[in-house]
Amino acid sequence: MRIMQDVCLVASGQIRLSHPSDCHVYLLDCGNELALIDAGVGLGVARIVANIREEGFDERRITHLFLTHCHADHAGGCEQIQTLTHCEIVCSEIEGRLLESSTDEEIGLDIAKRSGLYPADYAFQRVRPQIIVHHDDVVRVGKYHVRAIEVPGHSKGSTCYLLQQGGRRILFSGDTVFLGGTIGLGNWPGSSLDDYRQYIGRLSGLAVDALLPGHFLWTLEGGQEHLDRAVENLKLAWVPPAWEHHHVHR
Repeated sequence: MRIMQDVCLVASGQIRLSHPSDCHVYLLDCGNELALIDAGVGLGVARIVANIREEGFDERRITHLFLTHCHADHAGGCEQIQTLTHCEIVCSEIEGRLLESSTDEEIGLDIAKRSGLYPADYAFQRVRPQIIVHHDDVVRVGKYHVRAIEVPGHSKGSTCYLLQQGGRRILFSGDTVFLGGTIGLGNWPGSSLDDYRQYIGRLSGLAVDALLPGHFLWTLEGGQEHLDRAVENLKLAWVPPAWEHHHVHR
């Protein structure tokens, strides 16, 4: 599903574009190379590949997989996609360790299973990332430069990715911020209101046009308004609005 120039949605459990447990997975057409933002849960990778092909692309051109964080609905498909495409997995240092060698408890998978969000026999496939990014690092993929913006809060190493597309700025926010300024605070290891308070300011002043989160709706214009709302909410005395986590796992 084409969203905008050079950006397609190739997986989403919410709209049943792919497995019901998948986050939104975005495909970037970077010219001679392709990139993915997140990988889905890993229970329907063949369908994601079919969606990529339906958009007219060859999955073997995928050279990078940018991982926002290591929860199963975003990272469970990394191992299979890397095996299929030989792409390099890009993520923060903390999430990279979790991707390679975490326990189910460290990534909140035990809680998610008890909550009925994944099958009882679901197994998270660990894999080693190839590129570790820190806050403000830039990775070049084809004609684009992708900037990592690390914003702990949803998890300890949650990372958003900023893409400059001509005069437009696109932010892939994972589960850090959603439309309306909602944040991804939840009851699992690594999710921290204190971290949100400390780091949410990194999303100020980015002049974001398109805000493409890991779940729910997205917007192609005025994305910075939603980021600013999240920043302001975290300056107030009460807990800011968080997503309705019974709908989906982060």
